[in-house]
Amino acid sequence: MKLVSIIIPAYNCEHDIRRCIDSLLKQTYKNINITIYDDGSTDETAQICKNLAEKHSEVSFESVEHRGVADVRTYGLKRAKGEYVMFVDSDDYVRKTYVEKMVSAIEQDPYCDMAICSYERVIKGGNYPIIDLLKPGIITRDQYLIDTLEDPGHHYFGVLWNKIFKRDIIIDNGIEFQRDISLGEDFVFSLSYLKHSRKVNVINDRLYFYCYQTRDTLSRIQEKEISDCHNELINRNKIFKNYVSVMKSSGLYNTYKKKIYDYWIVFLIRQKYSLITEYRWNIENKRLWEKEIVDEYFIKKAISNYGQKEIALRFAKYSITQTFKNIAKKLVLFFRI
Repeated sequence: MKLVSIIIPAYNCEHDIRRCIDSLLKQTYKNINITIYDDGSTDETAQICKNLAEKHSEVSFESVEHRGVADVRTYGLKRAKGEYVMFVDSDDYVRKTYVEKMVSAIEQDPYCDMAICSYERVIKGGNYPIIDLLKPGIITRDQYLIDTLEDPGHHYFGVLWNKIFKRDIIIDNGIEFQRDISLGEDFVFSLSYLKHSRKVNVINDRLYFYCYQTRDTLSRIQEKEISDCHNELINRNKIFKNYVSVMKSSGLYNTYKKKIYDYWIVFLIRQKYSLITEYRWNIENKRLWEKEIVDEYFIKKAISNYGQKEIALRFAKYSITQTFKNIAKKLVLFFRI
């Protein structure tokens, strides 16, 4: 049994951290080291984690000054001793076979450098399995990258907690988390890792429980300000540059250029729809934001690849779909009452 290092950044999660650690202590795969890094919590998180570490030999705890999740994960990677590395978020929990099945998946082929599993969203106590985005089986790194084109912004591809990595690949290639990316740094880390990978094993076992309702990130701000949208645009630029970089290094960019730029078409359509239906701004701010997105270099390039007519048709389709979804949500809320 090879050692698996599990890295958990923790910040003000006193209500959830015990559940997370309990689920890891019940793992059927026993050669694990669970390290919790408290990122300057102001509640009882640090004390709870310290008590857990004193009680269980598999658990280590270290308190670090508040530096953000990217720095904490990089810090943890440099101290990890396991041959494999996994990441778990402190407000989530896992099935007891989580580690065992992921290790088994990555060890099915000597050229397999990453494995990815499915998961379930937990929303207000209810579990909602995601639709599996990939067919199970071992695929090449290039095929995996091609598959991400269907929805590169999806959690399935972007997050770390449904994946297992080889520590040597991370350390030997100096792969770290980019601190200048506030949302989507997980996806960028995975892209950097894939540059040095050969094969990926996809399993559709739902091994992870993603507790959606406890988050409060930029992507879930209910009433965005124009500054929120501006920051998201800057962030997307940084992510996209990394995406293009890995596509070019793998030789896929020229063949899939149009599909790669679909990333920006989806963003453009969603923003135009939100300007009409969601953003409660004055007319001037709406005009400023619309001008900013149409003047964005990558969006201009995306439009030149697609054309106005195709974009208009996709906008119409998206609008109809979202309208029906919103009606369905209101009906569900109505009948719950």
